[in-house]
Amino acid sequence: MLGSPEMDQPKPQAYCLRRLNPFNGTLQVFESDHARAFSADGRRWEIQVLSHQPQGLWANTPLGDKAFFRFGIWSAAKGLKQVPINPLFDIQQMIDAAAQLIEPLQLALLHLPFPPGDPYELWSLDENSAQPIALLASVVTDASRQSIEASRWVAAQQGDFSFISPTLSGKQVPNNDSHNPRVHASILEAMVRGRAGPNHRRGWFLRQPGEPVLACDAGQSSPSADAFPPLPLSDAWEHPDDCALFEEYLDWKAPRLLQLPQIPDAWRAELEQRAVKSAIEVERCWRLYPKILDKQLLNRARVEAKIRTSAVNE
Repeated sequence: MLGSPEMDQPKPQAYCLRRLNPFNGTLQVFESDHARAFSADGRRWEIQVLSHQPQGLWANTPLGDKAFFRFGIWSAAKGLKQVPINPLFDIQQMIDAAAQLIEPLQLALLHLPFPPGDPYELWSLDENSAQPIALLASVVTDASRQSIEASRWVAAQQGDFSFISPTLSGKQVPNNDSHNPRVHASILEAMVRGRAGPNHRRGWFLRQPGEPVLACDAGQSSPSADAFPPLPLSDAWEHPDDCALFEEYLDWKAPRLLQLPQIPDAWRAELEQRAVKSAIEVERCWRLYPKILDKQLLNRARVEAKIRTSAVNE
């Protein structure tokens, strides 16, 4: 059983993870020994509670094992909406654990976005030069690397058809043919994957601010910090069509790329200019921007988003 709220509890950890392959911004994490919360927008938080699995719930699960179970959705505006809970759980224990997490979480919202917490990175590497091309995965600990199976870069989820390339459209390449409803994303993926070669060359590295880059596996050389692109995808492309596809990818992902910490200001300024073309997406994402260079520019985009959203809802 958990102790009472008055008992000393370890301070919850707050950090963010990158949502990768495909890249989709950051995930904010707030966790204690007994519960954790996740948010992709800084407003709605999924609350999970660590609990014993009830006897008889799964026949193959040994009695006494613990796991995290989804407990509810919390927001500062609406409070906690609890999901239906199996009555075999110790529900009071779960309520106490959720309450003990939510209390400090409310204060932590003032410090969004949380600092990065996933320094171990898996990169797709150029087949010939071994230069980093695309970020495939990132994890919190060295031990967590073993659970990652990513080998090829993904531009968009299979059900996401929203990447439309003006360059490819101008060449009369449809985004939806009889076999593939995301042709443009597939062409972009083939461009990036081709650099890594048929064996999908890749490597794990530990990258922390102000520290030398460390290769995680024996036999893998450690590139200099300058060898890594400032974004999760390299900007070094030779063919004009490849360069155009990269630029169009930036336009598409700019509102979410701005959630990344440690982006050089020159790149952040460019991404802000690109992001405001997608005002509604900026309104969804801006709370998790660690830095805003042109606040007036982004505020105008947010006003535009609210006007457009209101017009649709009327």
